[in-house]
Amino acid sequence: MVYKYADFTVEVSQHEYKTLGFISKNYEFNSKKIDIAINITHSDIAYEYLISGNVYYENRPGHLHAMAAHRKLAEWLPLHNAFVLHSAVFDVDGTGIALAAHSGTGKTTHMLLWQKLLGERLKIVNGDKPIVRFFDDEPETPYAYGTPWNGKEHLGCNMRTSLKHICFIERAEQNSCEAMSKAEAADLLFNQVYMPKDPNAALNTLKLIDRLISCCKLWRIKCNMDISAAQTAYNKIFEMEKENETEIQLCNK
Repeated sequence: MVYKYADFTVEVSQHEYKTLGFISKNYEFNSKKIDIAINITHSDIAYEYLISGNVYYENRPGHLHAMAAHRKLAEWLPLHNAFVLHSAVFDVDGTGIALAAHSGTGKTTHMLLWQKLLGERLKIVNGDKPIVRFFDDEPETPYAYGTPWNGKEHLGCNMRTSLKHICFIERAEQNSCEAMSKAEAADLLFNQVYMPKDPNAALNTLKLIDRLISCCKLWRIKCNMDISAAQTAYNKIFEMEKENETEIQLCNK
């Protein structure tokens, strides 16, 4: 079967397990030009179960097959100016925002508060494992893509957004949203990126991380679980968006 993930044409070998085909239904693509062919063996599936350490997958080989396909894709992406970013990404009026945090911190909950606040203005791109990609003709514009690997809540769709803001989430009683420096963000972002085993791919990943944090606005959001947390972050981030638009308009006069 052939799919299009992040504008890459990906062929996955036929297998008796149907999970990947089910979650990738909206990513099916008819093309003879293939960017990468992925073959999943039973050894690959056994490896995913071994490293997961989760008995949930013991009788779910289809899920493990899908995880193995994701791993092989993630290993290949950095050699083609793309990588997997563990985050929740959404689009607000054409502006892409990524929420990054350790698992269990509440990035999905915070994203859903934004959705409650903004309604149809917000589109969820991916709730867990979006692909970030750069193009040669737009070197300073990272795009975040939806993928079928979108977390246990299955939040996301087959779309892309121009990623302009990366927010690191922390739990707190008082809500705040403050700008971060590139140096502050680098270590935090490193922990949220899939790091390939291949040395060249790993080196490219480090370069792409540096490129990403140079292109995006970086924020630290301290938040509780009230909708006021989303309002605080939205006001701060989009106040900056409006200031940037004003600066561009003045420069063009």
